[in-house]
Amino acid sequence: LSYRERVVIQSLLEEKKNKSFIAIKLGRTRSTITREVNKWVTKPAENYNADIAHWNAKDDYLNDPVMTISYEAIYQHIYSKHKRCLI
Repeated sequence: LSYRERVVIQSLLEEKKNKSFIAIKLGRTRSTITREVNKWVTKPAENYNADIAHWNAKDDYLNDPVMTISYEAIYQHIYSKHKRCLI
């Protein structure tokens, strides 16, 4: 996720919007949003913080585009290939 997306997540969570709504607004899957929020919010009293989340998100392979693919992109590829095989 980009920093801008994390800021949107934080803002919408503060407005008490649910993860499905946030996913639609960002054009992401609900599972991506859920994973992101659950990764940084572990207790009910905590709030999602875009600055902390982005700072802590390590880009181990920042200069290697092959290594920076998201889970979401992998699943989209798998499911689209599966649909083509069924047709």
